[in-house]
Amino acid sequence: MRNSSPLAQRRRLAQELRRLRSGHGISLEEVARELECDSSWLSRVERAERGIRPKDVKSLLDLYRVTDSAQREELLELSRRAGTRDWWHRFRKGLKPKFEVYLGLEAEASTIRSYQTQVVPGILQTPDYAQAVIAATDVDGVVDTEQTIKVRQTRQEMLTKEGRSVQLFVVLDEAVLLRQVGSERTMRGQLRHLLEMARLPNVVVQVLPFAAGAHAAMAGAFDLLEFPESAELGVAYVEQATSGLVLQSEREVRRYTLMWGNIAGRALSPQDSADLIESLSCTQTS
Repeated sequence: MRNSSPLAQRRRLAQELRRLRSGHGISLEEVARELECDSSWLSRVERAERGIRPKDVKSLLDLYRVTDSAQREELLELSRRAGTRDWWHRFRKGLKPKFEVYLGLEAEASTIRSYQTQVVPGILQTPDYAQAVIAATDVDGVVDTEQTIKVRQTRQEMLTKEGRSVQLFVVLDEAVLLRQVGSERTMRGQLRHLLEMARLPNVVVQVLPFAAGAHAAMAGAFDLLEFPESAELGVAYVEQATSGLVLQSEREVRRYTLMWGNIAGRALSPQDSADLIESLSCTQTS
């Protein structure tokens, strides 16, 4: 079994438990009556919104008549690993509600698609640019700048980590490039860093120019994640000032996927985008 994030383990376990129950044609209410538990609890387990103890997994496997020892042990191991803590747990107090959920999903994603309207996505920010963003947006002084930058830098490392095959696709509204964040030196460094990251074989950066006019994603920035084990487990993430939304329903994810197709199709090609970023980086003086 691959070394995965605890949340990814929980999602795979939830998918398997839901599949086993559906395969036997048993309703949540019937399972709840049989095991003398709350059906809403089991529903949350199957949506990966909460964990489940190995002993409760064993009871479910007995009810679903899973006798294969290898399959039972795999699912029990998933439940044990799902209860561990990942690297960002020590930063949890400084994270927006639901963002730790996003981090757990991002750590396991095979494909990340990010559309940004105001700033460079956190996963591609330089420390100086990140500090300038935090200074501007932390209006109530609650953000731990050092820890927040550390989280962003650690996320960025997975793009170059050996054995990690994540693909990152980014569409930046042209405003992201023209809005000066921090000093001219900070902005120049960020633009050059974008160019450097875009040269990686697993990173694609496109710019959505003003000339593209109205488009499907005018409601705002979002992220889309896809996972290697199942296309149906894709999620969309929308960040707000004080929290984030993790959207998992098929209808919601499909809508954001269609929006992504619209803006990616209207955006400049990766090469034309790189040429634009290069030209703008040269206009930033020391």
